[in-house]
Formats: sequence, structure tokens, C-alpha cells
Amino acid sequence: MPPQEHIHIISAGENIHTAYPAIFRTFPAITRTYVLADSTIYDLSSNPEVEKTRLAVRNAVAAVKEISASLSIPFSRELVFPPDYPSVRDTLTKIHHGFPDARYTFDLSGGSKPLCMALFAFSLWLEGEVYSTFDEKTARCVPLPALPVRTMLTNPNYQTILAILIRNSKRESGTSTPAWVSRQYIFKQLWSVYVPSRTKKAKTGDPPAGKPVDYKRGRKPAAELTHGTFSDFMHALVDAGLVVEKASPENKKEKLYRITESGEIAFRFFSDPATNTLVRTMLGNGRT
Repeated sequence: MPPQEHIHIISAGENIHTAYPAIFRTFPAITRTYVLADSTIYDLSSNPEVEKTRLAVRNAVAAVKEISASLSIPFSRELVFPPDYPSVRDTLTKIHHGFPDARYTFDLSGGSKPLCMALFAFSLWLEGEVYSTFDEKTARCVPLPALPVRTMLTNPNYQTILAILIRNSKRESGTSTPAWVSRQYIFKQLWSVYVPSRTKKAKTGDPPAGKPVDYKRGRKPAAELTHGTFSDFMHALVDAGLVVEKASPENKKEKLYRITESGEIAFRFFSDPATNTLVRTMLGNGRT
């Protein structure tokens, strides 16, 4: 079995070239290094003091690249454009899709406050380990809570539900909030691609466990999705903060749902394009 990839991500600052060796004393098995830098660092400034600071950061990034090359470690510099939060999200999504099973560590010793805040926020989603090397000698870990979302989304049905909500999440007029989607609609959409979780031996003719199956119109799945199972799915998504629920104004017995920002991030990071066509489409069209 090949060794696990270890991705190390650095927020670009003036002293990252001295902090980088300190990180290696802690993690000698780093396999790839990414430096995320504010795009303004590579803009020339007419203000001598500003340009001096930017030049120092550019030189530090170049030094990290040289250190990586000397160690035969692939290096990549990624620019972050304002606003930092979505730009960092998109960059880390791209990295994570390339190395979904990697170990992630972050050095947030340098860089602007918005850049470091965004990297810190998304480190939680990657189950990353955050370090600082402010004395440039010792890498110190920042304790972070564990997220159970990755494990939850190994069930393809959760991925499909989030994809359905994203596909139907046209923003409400005058707001940036996703529109509400009815329980009945989500259930009907999930029904035809439902993947049952089997704990007993599959019968001859049953589709393979854990793999999505597309069913022709009018044909029922081998293990049909029940309303009770579907309710369990929706309750779990609501409890995890990935979806919100409310009663329909027209019919109090009908539930409405919409995806949260955390739900969109979880879908982007942890969904598998092989789950089904809908998930693959929603991951590939940039709507998340």
C-alpha cells in the first residue's frame, strides 16, 4: 500500500521560509506543499513601505519553493483573491478533490487576517491540524474539535439529498438565501436512486450494496425507500446543521427544507461523483 499523502498548507507571510524548516522537524513525511498568498502581494505598489513588505513576502514564498525543491517535494503557490473566504474555499476544494484521503496540516503563522481566518475555518472541514510557528523555532498545534460529517456523507443517500437541495436552491428574490424545497419533492427524487444499507446477506438478483442504481420509470428498488427511513435521513441532516426545516405556510403538515452554508461546504468536500449522475453534475457545474 502506498504511503498516505501529507499535504501541508501555508499562509504566505514574511517569515514562512524560516518557519517551514521548523514544521519539517515535526513532520518529516510531508509529501506536498501549498502556499496560499493574497493576490495583492504580487501587485507592485508605489508606496515604498508597502512594496518593501510585499517584496519580503514574495521572497519568502520563493525561498519555500527552493526548500521544497531541495527536498523533492512538489510545491504550488495559489493566489487568493478578495473576498478571501470563497476564494480559499474554492482553492481547498480543488486540492481536496485531488487528494481526498490525504492528511492535512496548516501553518498559519503569516499572512493577512482574512486569509488566516478563512484557512482556519476550512481546516475544520478537512479535519486538518493547525500549527503556528511564531517563534520560528517550534511548531505548536492549535487544538480543534473533530467533525463527524465526513463519516456521515459516506452514505450516498445524504449526498443525493444535498444535491437535490442544491439543484433546486434558486435564491429567494432579493436575498442570498436558498429557496425552500418540499419534503414530498425530495422524497420522490431520492426514491429512484435510493441506496439501501444492508446488514444482512444480499439475495441473488439484488444490486451490489453501496453502489447507486438508476431505475427505469415504474420500477421499484429492490429495497424500497420508506417514509420512516427518509425521515431519519432528514432529521440527521437537520441535527448536523447541514439542512434547516420548517412547516409549509400553506399546509402545516408539509415540511420544507433548504440547505445551509455548512451543507454546501460538506457536499463540496465530501461527496463522491460516482454516487450518481445528479451528484456528479452538481459537483461539476460550480453551483455549490
